[in-house]
This record gives sequence, C-alpha cells and structure tokens, in this order.
Amino acid sequence: MYKVSLFPFALLVVLACSCDKPSTTLFRRLSADKTGIDFENTIQESDSFNILTQEYIYNGGGVGVADFNNDGLQDIFFAGNAVPNRLYLNRGNLAFEDVTATANVTIPGRWNSGVAVADVNQDGKMDIYVCATMKPDSADRKNMLFINKGLNEQGLPVFADEAEAYGVTDGGYSVTAAFLDYDRDSDLDLFVLINQRMDHLPTNYRPKIADGTALNNDRLYRNNGNGTFTDVSVTAGITLEGFGLGLSVADLNLDGWPDLYVSNDYLSNDVLYINQRDGTFRNKIAEYVGHQSQFSMGNDAGDINNDGRPDIITVDMLPENNDRKKTTIGNKSYLNYIHNEKYGYEYQYVRNMLHLNNGFEKGIKFSEMGQMAGVYQTEWSWSPLFADIDNDGYKDLLVTNGFPKDVTDKDFSNYRNDVGKVASAAQLIDSIPVVRIPNYAFRNNGDLTFTDATKAWGFDVPSFSNGAAYADFDNDGDLDYVVSDINEAALFFENTLYTTDSDAPPATNFLRVRFPQGVMAMGAKVWLRDGDRTQYQEYYPSRGFLSTVEPMLHFGLGASRQADTVWIAWPDGKLQQLVQVPANQVLDVKPEADAPMAPRPAWMNPVAAPLLAAAPDKVAYLHAEEDKIDFNLQRTLPHKFSQAGPALCSGDINGDGLDDVIIGASANQEPAVFVQKKDGTFQRIPQALSSDDTQREMAGMLLFDADLDGDLDLYVSAGSVENTASERYRHSLYINNGNGQFTAAPDRLPVIQASSSCVRAADYDADGDLDLFVGGRVIPGSYPLSPDSYLLQNQGGRFTDVTEAMAPALRRVGMVTDALWSDIDNDGRGDLVVAGEFMPITFFRNQAGTLQRIEQTGV
Repeated sequence: MYKVSLFPFALLVVLACSCDKPSTTLFRRLSADKTGIDFENTIQESDSFNILTQEYIYNGGGVGVADFNNDGLQDIFFAGNAVPNRLYLNRGNLAFEDVTATANVTIPGRWNSGVAVADVNQDGKMDIYVCATMKPDSADRKNMLFINKGLNEQGLPVFADEAEAYGVTDGGYSVTAAFLDYDRDSDLDLFVLINQRMDHLPTNYRPKIADGTALNNDRLYRNNGNGTFTDVSVTAGITLEGFGLGLSVADLNLDGWPDLYVSNDYLSNDVLYINQRDGTFRNKIAEYVGHQSQFSMGNDAGDINNDGRPDIITVDMLPENNDRKKTTIGNKSYLNYIHNEKYGYEYQYVRNMLHLNNGFEKGIKFSEMGQMAGVYQTEWSWSPLFADIDNDGYKDLLVTNGFPKDVTDKDFSNYRNDVGKVASAAQLIDSIPVVRIPNYAFRNNGDLTFTDATKAWGFDVPSFSNGAAYADFDNDGDLDYVVSDINEAALFFENTLYTTDSDAPPATNFLRVRFPQGVMAMGAKVWLRDGDRTQYQEYYPSRGFLSTVEPMLHFGLGASRQADTVWIAWPDGKLQQLVQVPANQVLDVKPEADAPMAPRPAWMNPVAAPLLAAAPDKVAYLHAEEDKIDFNLQRTLPHKFSQAGPALCSGDINGDGLDDVIIGASANQEPAVFVQKKDGTFQRIPQALSSDDTQREMAGMLLFDADLDGDLDLYVSAGSVENTASERYRHSLYINNGNGQFTAAPDRLPVIQASSSCVRAADYDADGDLDLFVGGRVIPGSYPLSPDSYLLQNQGGRFTDVTEAMAPALRRVGMVTDALWSDIDNDGRGDLVVAGEFMPITFFRNQAGTLQRIEQTGV
C-alpha cells in the first residue's frame, strides 16, 4: 500500500517568490535573519583549555534532522560543545522557531558531540540521542536520550532525558552514535563510538588491544525490548580499540544484516565490522579494503555508480594546493611499514578514500578509487555526505572542512620547538595558522568521476564547519543543506533547483520515500528502476560526521517522469514491489503482510568452480627475502626495488613432457628447482641449480634452448638496488645437461653488470637460433636515469652484445619492466615491444636484422 502526495508546480513558484533574491548558483545561502537559525557553536580558549591542551576542542558538534512535531516539515537540532543544544521547529517557508527553552533538550555542563535521531520506543515520535565527551568527570560525560513526550498545550514538542532508565548513559568519551537493528529482532539497538586519549601518544606503535578492555573500545547496546539496553560489546565481537571519529551503518554485503564502518584517527586502523548473522561481528577491514585513510574522520556509505551496492568514503586532511601539502603533511619513514607488519596494522595514507563495492561474490570486495574519482583531497575534512543534489539520478558528494587552529602546520611546529619553553600559552596559540576554507561540493558525472562544483553550487564560503545534514526543508523536491560551524552562525543553504519564475516544468524530477511512524523501518532498502538505471538506498539516517539526515530516502530521476518499478525490502526480509510510480511526490509506504521474502544475495548462492584456483599444496615453497631499506640509498625513490621478486620461469627441463618450475633467489638464498610429477605435484631437486653469486638478486629468468641441443637452458638477470657494487648485478647463463642439472657458462655470455628486469627470446636475425633482449630496470642510486638494455645475438651458443650496431635506440630506452617479441607488421620478422616505468609503450621494427624505433605508433 502507498499514498501519493503530489506537489503542484504552481506552489514552487509561490515559494520562489518568498526568497530574498534570485540565485545564480544551485545553492543560496540564507542568513539567520531569514531563517531564524542563529545557533553558533562558540568555543573560547584559555591558557588552560586550548588546542594545545585539548586537541579535540574544535571537532565540533552534530546536526540532527527530523519532524519532531509531526507537522510534515523537517526540524533541526544542533549539538553545542561549550554552548547549550538548540532545537528549531520548521514553520514553513524556510523560517524556523527556537523552542529550546520549552523542549528540554539540553543539560548544563555537558560538552555535546554527536546526534542520533530515531523513534527509539516506536511510539511514532522522533527521539534524540546526544553523545557527551571532553569533560574529565564521567558524570559530565553521561550521554542523553531525549524521549519525545509529544506536544504541550502550545503545540511544542517536549522531551525528557531518560538515558539513565534506558541504560545508555555510557559515561565514556562518546563521539557519535547510530541506531540499528543488528540482531533483527524488530527493535532499535545502539552503537556508540568512543574516542579516549590514553597515556601513550596515539601515533606510537604498540600491540593492538583487541580484547575489549581498551578505554577507547566502542560500545554496542542491545535493546532488550522492555525499554532497557544491555552493553553486549565484548560478546558481540566489538573488541577493537580506536580513536573513533566516523560511523556508518550499511548492509555492505547485501545479506539482509547491518554492517558497520568505523573510521579511526591516528594509528588505529579503520574497522569494518561484518555482521555474522548470529549476534556477533567480525572485523574484515584487512581482507576487504586495500587502503585506509591515516586520519580518518567522517564517513558515509552510498551507491555512487547505481550498481546496487553501497560504496564507502572516508575523509582525511590532505590539502588541495601544493603549498599547504608541503607545510602540513609529514614524511613517512619506511619504519612505518616495518612497524605495521610487526604490530599487525594495515597501511594508511593521508587522503580521502573512496571504496567502490565490487560485490561480495568477487575476490576483491572493494577497490579504492578516490584519486581517479577526483575526491581525494579536500583539506581538513569532517563530514562527507552522498546525496543527489541536482536530481539527475546520481549521488553527489558534499564535504565540510576547516579548523580554527592548524597544529599540523610544520612552520608552527618548528616555532614551537624553538620558543615553546619561553613563550606564553597565549603567544603560542596566537601563532597557530587557521584553516578557514570553503566546504566542497562534487557533482557526480555518472562515470565514477566527480567534478568540483563548489563555486557553481554556491559553496565558496570560507568557514570552520563540522557536522552537517541534508533535508528538503521547504518540501519543494530538492535537498537543502545545514552545517554547524565553529565560532560563527550555522550555515543554511537553500537548494534553488526548483526555485524558478518559469512556468515550464523542471528539467529533472524526483521521488521521495517516507516510512510510516511507529513502524520498525530502520535498515529498509529501496531499489528504484527508471529506464535502464537502477538506484539503491538504505534507510540509515545517521551518517557523515556526528549527524543525522532527514528520515526519508530521496531519489533524483533526471528526465524520467515516473519510476518504472520500486522495490522495498523491509527489515524483516519481506520484499514489496510497486510499478509505474509517478515522479515528483512523497511516496508513503508501509509493510504488506503477504509480501514475499527477498531473495538471497548472489554471493551466498553456490557458484561454479573458477577457471583458475589456488593450489598451495602442489608446491612446498616459502620465499625468503631480506628487508632492505632502499630509501637509505636514495631518498627520492617512489617505491622499493629490492622486493620485486621472486623471479619465476617454467618449462620441461628434464625431457619428461611435464612443465617444471624454477624460482629465483633473493640475496643470501639459493634458487629452487621443482620438477613436476605425474600426479601434478612438484618435487624440489636439490643442487640442480647453484647460484654463482649468493649476494645477487635474481630479477629475470628465461628457459630457452641456447645451444640448440634440444633441452632448455637458463638465463638469469640480476636486479634490485641494494648494492652499489656492480659485480652484484652480473648476469649468468646456465647450460642444461639434459636431465635438469644446470652448470654456469660464463664464457658464453658477455660481461653484463646491470640491474635488469625481463629477458625475452626470439630469432630476430633469422639464423635459426634464439637471440635475447635484456631489459634494463634501474641504475642503483641514480633513479630515474635510464639504465642500459641489451640486444644479445646468439652465435653458435655464445652471445654477443650487438646493441650499438643493431639497435642503438634500444640501449637507453628507459626503465624497462617488460617486453614482447611479436611480428607487428606481418613481414615475417620478430619486432620488439617494450614497456616500462615513466616511459611510453615503445615499438622497434625489425628491418633485416636491425631494430628501428617507431616514433608514430598511435599508442
């Protein structure tokens, strides 16, 4: 069943006439005089309370949006840090009334942080959960649960703090919270994010605390169904410490059970809690996510590419311009990577991360693509929110940022180190730079990339912004935006997409899905099909940073005048379908008792065996590698060269018709020769190949018949950069005796002492034997200069360097990583294709035995 509430476009014209003045940008910033919203999150520093004594002093407060008086208009709650909370009722036409004094939604002495809004007791009225932090006395850190008691005689909502009775005061250093039904028992449970500084520095490596005993362990409260909650954190698997700042709830694997993404500051890794469907969670961050933000702040989950899977964004502190990058972002020593391995931390990087959900039936669950998408650098960021701002059918991205005192500035750090012992606190504080910059708006291009629309959408207002929320405050069909700022009035942006004096119908359309009051809808999913596009959203309004967005799902439809099909998957697993739903309306939905159950996700169904599967029991081998620090030799290296191995080649070395395997050795190790047995397993043959230089790193290997005796011989090139002595890069040729035993033949090869990569064979001179190309990889200590590459001509089983005579352009072609002999012009002669680092794909045409570089290839 559903009810239709159509919006006459004439009403939009009336609303447009009430605005201050026409806007040339998508958003129009409205003043406090216009909206009545005069909340200001004012924070006063002192000698004893400032950014140097309390680093989280400017983390800000959250914003909570809901219809608290059930009049059909979305109201706004602001959490105040050193100031009282404020509640503003929406009186229509984007005018709000401050009803804080009557509503009873603030408690003196609390440093309020995150806001989670939900109908906790399912009585049809929206309640407010507020996190408290900062204060040293735990009594002043009790979280608040403001239960909505309904309207008083004046028609104003009145609340009562019942956190004590419900058992959710917590008393820790709570940052934010979210409601979810993690056990699917049809009531709302509560996850609380904790961020408590301990005695040690948060950037110092140490063993992880993973047993739930850490002071900064997050909390999971189970709803007992009788108006009380129980802390079940440890038994539910919520046992990892972290300096939590961001929290998202989403069914990431689409199995019908809510999962959790926690973004953590400092050393602590982000946490991806996957619901095990038995009342417990497991952290799968290392298995599912390849990259993490270093200083993760807010995060959000949403389907950015309309493939029906929720993607994830975390925001960090990477500046956009090069000047600020150099003055704020510290160097990372290679010791960080060593310590990560030692203590079990995943790698982190100072930038925003956008994780594309590939589907849990895939081997790679998420692919990080923030740089490709163009959203990886947004300054000191806090709240990322996915929402379709322009109603084109793709979710855009809004990001708040700014910080009143940039303690990460390296110039300030140097100044503090120089004069910190003699300068007063006031002098130090006054010398700290500020990060007062506009928030960011990114328009989704629909192709996995975003365009910076900050100016075009009217967001170029420098500010110190933290929590934020979106909602359609004027019920005109587009999303407006409200932001909590430090030491200045909150920002209110009206979306003017449908504010026009034209009588013509709008270019884009929308559909808004509203769930019934008093019905358990948290976690409901909606798929919307229009044409060949399917959009997907979940109903979890706690998102971004410290905040709760409107309790509805908003879909832009672009030019479509209807949704062909709308599917609603309710939290109990039932699936409801609606067809030919008109656009430009609020769609009120409610569960149907006879609706079928939703099908299982594809990844949970049995799948056919893959074409290729790992077979670790076939070869008993573990590669050993010394951890050399290449950067000590050359600090400007972008990556290591000493761990590019092991080299590997295969072929029938003993003439039994089965392919065998040779694995190259790193320094101080011996190569391994494995012959294949008839049962498909491999047996290691000791001393079949002895390295003539154990200090050498084997980089490239090739099995080929060098002497035309019918068996496979072996060429080995040396690589790496860990030695400056040239003799450590000597290449070798090993002759096969026909039975898989190899003997070094230094007299058959010219002296080549170079850090190389691949070896490729072809009869380029058409004389009946195989010649070789050897690719040069790097000059130790002189990256990125081009090393020597070689063309070796086979002359009766002995090789001569003919590069200068036959292929002079090949000598310094670049830092080669791979090559291929192929007849690219179909003249019967083998041509050469070379690829490498910081070089184009390069083609050499074989012209009667000489290799000529082709300049115009079109590649």
